[in-house]
Amino acid sequence: MSNIVSVQIENLAKNLNMQGVDEQHLKHTLTNTVFKGATEEQLVSLMIVANQYKLNPFTKEIYAFASKGGITPIVSVDGWARIINNNPLTDGIQFEQDDVSCTCKLYRKDRTHPTVVTEYLEECQGELKDKYGNITPWGKYPKRMLRHKALIQCARVAFGFSGIYDEDEAKRIEGDFVQAKAEPKVIDHEYDAFYAEYHPMLELAAKRGTDALQDAFVGLPNSSHKKRLWSENGVSLKELAQSYDVQDVAYEEVVE
Repeated sequence: MSNIVSVQIENLAKNLNMQGVDEQHLKHTLTNTVFKGATEEQLVSLMIVANQYKLNPFTKEIYAFASKGGITPIVSVDGWARIINNNPLTDGIQFEQDDVSCTCKLYRKDRTHPTVVTEYLEECQGELKDKYGNITPWGKYPKRMLRHKALIQCARVAFGFSGIYDEDEAKRIEGDFVQAKAEPKVIDHEYDAFYAEYHPMLELAAKRGTDALQDAFVGLPNSSHKKRLWSENGVSLKELAQSYDVQDVAYEEVVE
């Protein structure tokens, strides 16, 4: 066992109050259960994330997701809840939800205003049935799943978490990866012209915050190009807008 693996195994055992457990045995257990099939390099990557956020792989707070590009560390909603609740700056969470959207408000002790993020069912909803015809969690519990998405995105904006995903995100990334490999790119000159005209405008609006971005998007000409532009760029534009919302709050606090 390499030195870096040994160090990460030791740290994981310490975080899980398992001091004294044989390191080789713990490694064997991990690679045969929750991190099944992981190479030594992938195991190190998974354990670094687990140790950084104090996550327990044996309770599925973090686990390995097999993808075409290897193995991706996946943080379950329980893991996200632990990360948020373990942060000493967390000062409460509230949700507002209807059939269309879910808004998460996350309060920090060092800010006078909450971080507010809204996620929409139309944008987030995954497959309702799997390839075997079984109803998926999105099919059974759409509101709960949307609430999870709102919580995760709000935590990202409030605390700057990056590089960790839930399983739904990993599947979408994998799907995009496979599609990108399988399908040759078709040039759409009309869309390219639409993008060149309106994407810079949306970016400028995003830098004025979420409300400005929403108004700018609503004002775009209705067309399939509008839907495609948002489908391909909506997430990054929303994250940009939300980051400026947070900056505005921080500025207000300084002024106050």
